[in-house]
Amino acid sequence: MGADTATANDDAWSAAIAAAVLRRGAMVHIASLVLSAAAIVVGAAARADVAFLIAACIIVALGVVEFWLAARVALDAELLDALAARHADLAGFDGAMQRLHLMPPGKAGRPIGARIRGALRLLKLQAAMLGLQLAVLVVFALWA
Repeated sequence: MGADTATANDDAWSAAIAAAVLRRGAMVHIASLVLSAAAIVVGAAARADVAFLIAACIIVALGVVEFWLAARVALDAELLDALAARHADLAGFDGAMQRLHLMPPGKAGRPIGARIRGALRLLKLQAAMLGLQLAVLVVFALWA
């Protein structure tokens, strides 16, 4: 096995493992959806005071941001799976993404590690949105 083949195999495994980690973003997304839905239902059903309505609006707004991040994380997981299945053919991937206008030219040619770090950064941001939703809920519960 040559050095190029070993590197392609390492990159493919890295992509597959990162995709598996990114798929855990679905758990974060479900928790965020439940929290957002509860804020909407309780806000609509109860004659809540202004503080509750503000907290509910913040929770829902954070949920909208988390929803967008969840979509990006899920897409990255699928794309990394595709890269792993194609032995991390980054040149082919970049070409297809650019033809579809989904990647600016300046992003092409990045190594797999940089791409994985970027995807994991989105997962961390997604989890941070859930954390902020929970923080708003706790602060409101303690304050009310």
